[in-house]
Amino acid sequence: MRYIPTLLLALLTVAMIASPSSAFEWKNTIVLEEDGMSWNYEENYSGEDVGAFRSYANKNVGNGDGYISAWELMKLDHRIRSRLYGSLEKELDVMFDNSAKNVNVFEVDAEISRSVLGSTDKNDSINNRYFVTYTFEKDIFELGDSVSFDGEANTDLIITMPQGMEVIATEGIDSRFVETINNRTVICGHFGIEGLATVEFSRKD
Repeated sequence: MRYIPTLLLALLTVAMIASPSSAFEWKNTIVLEEDGMSWNYEENYSGEDVGAFRSYANKNVGNGDGYISAWELMKLDHRIRSRLYGSLEKELDVMFDNSAKNVNVFEVDAEISRSVLGSTDKNDSINNRYFVTYTFEKDIFELGDSVSFDGEANTDLIITMPQGMEVIATEGIDSRFVETINNRTVICGHFGIEGLATVEFSRKD
């Protein structure tokens, strides 16, 4: 796998150090348009992972006093955005016919839950969101016959295709379910063990 979102945030989250009894969830929502796309990530912490997240953030971003203040939350938000953007600049996670040549990152944003504020001993759930917007230098139908997404293995995935696009085949999407919503094809499932999902497509006649 070329790129794993969770690993990019490893210094700021506990996704990669979670225990077998942990309650961590990661969801990917991708919406493709003819001239660009959005990829939104949503991570949820509950149970013992909540304290681990707060403690990790407090020690590595804050002053280690056992309390996360507003300035520490702002610093956490800024660092996550900077690291995610920097990693995407080095290697994109979206490819058409195995090439990211005509794909550009337009904007990276984050929404860190305000529930992170306060004592690191708090146990209420945490819901963080990350938003990445991409632009295409060509119309999507001119970029190739397939699009691939390099994500985190075994995490939930929803892909909404543009109007006028027919899905021919998919690869690397487990428990796949395909439906039509508002004249757009929507693919639901989760990334397979390799973390690479590919959709072959064509323009509808």
